[in-house]
Amino acid sequence: MLASDNMAGRKFATAQSITAQNYIISSLLKSNVQPFQNKFHHRFKHKSLFSTKEGSNIIGYVKGVSVPNQFIVLSAHYDHLGKKGAHIYNGADDNASGVAALLVFGEVIAKNPLRHSVIFLFTDAEEVNLLGAKAFIHQQKLMLAQIRLNINIDMIAGSKNTSTLHFIENRLEKILPKNKINPLTVLASNSTIKIKRDFKRKNYKSLNRVNWTNASDHGPFNRNKIPFIYFGVGEHKNYHTPRDDFEHVNLEFYQQACHLIFQYLNFFDENIIVLENNNLTN
Repeated sequence: MLASDNMAGRKFATAQSITAQNYIISSLLKSNVQPFQNKFHHRFKHKSLFSTKEGSNIIGYVKGVSVPNQFIVLSAHYDHLGKKGAHIYNGADDNASGVAALLVFGEVIAKNPLRHSVIFLFTDAEEVNLLGAKAFIHQQKLMLAQIRLNINIDMIAGSKNTSTLHFIENRLEKILPKNKINPLTVLASNSTIKIKRDFKRKNYKSLNRVNWTNASDHGPFNRNKIPFIYFGVGEHKNYHTPRDDFEHVNLEFYQQACHLIFQYLNFFDENIIVLENNNLTN
């Protein structure tokens, strides 16, 4: 649905972006995921030389059962590149795959809440210099100390040839017990797909090096010293082309990647060190 021609590539500040927003909200309502701070739409402005455009993050929330005042933020951007001439850039992998995963996670967690409260952050304008994630950080600056972890999901369906899920992370040692075995090693050893730390450093279409630490919506969290883990497949032949359609993703791999990421989420929820209110710091 998100990658259909009707969405016309979900470009920032277009009518099709609003269609995508409404679809996400209707899905959250069906799953009984609550609006964050009493609203799903969290709007922001983007001023350029010639115009001002409005974007909107869509944010849902499920209250935790043990530590409701400490949060895990699950993020995935819903925007993509729109249309260029007669070509539609549907962005099935980038990033309808991440959005669909979060919608399913929301459905499951709403029925069985986790220990921590979970924020479901569907960002707008990731393709425009991470504007949505930056807006979230700015709008929620008073609660940043209560965000224990960001799990960012961006491109986890790949192409037909994709066989490996990649990840990078930072500061996880600050939220896990010192004697805890690395979950990335334990869970990966039991996975049906390959999982590998880090991404290829070279851009798929050029010789430019990619700074993966800030390449997606985890970047603003990282710059604010919030622990994060980012899952993706990296760039591939369909990346930012009209071939990034549902028919060209690796659906079997995608389903297994979703299952594995959800295992990681549960691991962190169960093992993050709980801090007292007066010890919540960056």
